[in-house]
Amino acid sequence: MNLQGDFEGLFLTSILQLLCNDQKTGLLRVTSGDNECKVFFEEGTIVYASGSQKEARLGYILRRDGIISAEQLQKCLELGREQKVSLGKILVDKGYVTMSTLKKYNTKQVEEILYSLLLWKKGKFEYKDIKLNLEGMVITQLNPMKLILEASRRIDEMSVLNTVITSDNLVFRISGHVQNKEDEIRLNANEWRILSLIDGNRTIRQIVAQSGYDEFAVYKIIFSLNSYGLVEQKEEVQLSDSAGKEEYSAVITVYNDILQSVIRNIEHELGDRASSLFDEVKADLGGEYGKIFENYHPSHHASSNIKSIAEQVASIEKGEESGKESLINGFNDYTTLVLQKIAGILGMNPMQAILKDIENIIGYVKKYHAESLEKNRIVNDITNIVTNIASPKSSGDKQRTKGKGIFSFFS
Repeated sequence: MNLQGDFEGLFLTSILQLLCNDQKTGLLRVTSGDNECKVFFEEGTIVYASGSQKEARLGYILRRDGIISAEQLQKCLELGREQKVSLGKILVDKGYVTMSTLKKYNTKQVEEILYSLLLWKKGKFEYKDIKLNLEGMVITQLNPMKLILEASRRIDEMSVLNTVITSDNLVFRISGHVQNKEDEIRLNANEWRILSLIDGNRTIRQIVAQSGYDEFAVYKIIFSLNSYGLVEQKEEVQLSDSAGKEEYSAVITVYNDILQSVIRNIEHELGDRASSLFDEVKADLGGEYGKIFENYHPSHHASSNIKSIAEQVASIEKGEESGKESLINGFNDYTTLVLQKIAGILGMNPMQAILKDIENIIGYVKKYHAESLEKNRIVNDITNIVTNIASPKSSGDKQRTKGKGIFSFFS
């Protein structure tokens, strides 16, 4: 029997039920976007499954749970490629895991793959009756009906989680209430692991990939952390080419994220000086740019910074530049002066971590913001600023051109 087509919602559970009830032996291949999953059936029982997502791999799960180290995993993966044998066999031969542990985690891997698979909202499927060659494989025997019941429970719970986490592109950050909650809330190891990855830049999708936990587990933990008041959703704004004062918030938010990452990186080294440094460079801006940042500071709440800067930009909008152009040029000047001052105080070695964080933020903007001239302008501007800070040129490169800002010289 051959089956193929598109699926949406819970339709995959019906396919699994059908293959189980008809006691099929063959391969079910399911795709959704870049993700792929293969499920192997033998007489209606699931005996193996593989997934393209990193968190679904056996070695990743073993490392995540502390059964093997990252070093042991890497060594066994290399040996497996050289000898063309499975990772499981290498792990057992090396004595890193016992056969019983391997079987246990092989079953766990298959379960996690299938639970994630049944959460996929839509995609394509194809089933073919084929004779399986299971020689040398550590197989499992899972009852599809038991998996479907658990998956259905997760789907129901996921509908509740999705009221807070509406997309895997959302970004969460640590809230300002963490210190007030420390004595009231006790987090387990899994919650601490996810909390450590929430930095105001990583998307939910990136946290899933880096944590090693499946999507359902990450959603549950972030939902709980949000309920505790430990994390909050970062306001998502999109850069665009629209004109008007109401569109300043997206530009301000991007640069504010960058400057907040800078102050976080230097607080340990500079102490109180870290905060005052951002005010010191304002004197070097002067003119209309100095006025724009008169009440700005990266330690202030984002909404306060957006309000104060937007008001100042509006007051100079009738000059040579448009309001948004003045805003971007001003931020380029301000960011460059801040980074130059920090480099002068700390030297270039500590600057590497600062510049890396800025690159990560710009990478997020480049990947997730809709295409626009404004987005491309900011990505290119900040990329060039980072490049010039990392590889300082002659002092002549720091000259400023009236109405264009420091960055105009780099262009």
